[in-house]
Amino acid sequence: HPARAILPYCQALEKFAPHIQQLSMESNGKGVSIDGVPLAFEAGEIDFGEPGTNGQHSFYQLIHQGRVIPCDFIGIIESQQPVYLK
Repeated sequence: HPARAILPYCQALEKFAPHIQQLSMESNGKGVSIDGVPLAFEAGEIDFGEPGTNGQHSFYQLIHQGRVIPCDFIGIIESQQPVYLK
């Protein structure tokens, strides 16, 4: 697949997808080998994502009904916010 969605379900992870973009796309997005020889294949994939509702209103429609894009859903076990139930 040419793309991958990174979907964190925690606002504290809002910078995670851009971090993965930087690591993966810069490292794996080169069109030549370490020796400078052009690759015989397309390098890297497009990584993108947003936490929670930011992504729901931008690219979720494409993921659900437009094309097949692998998705990494990332959640947390314990909330960083106190929850008060009365």
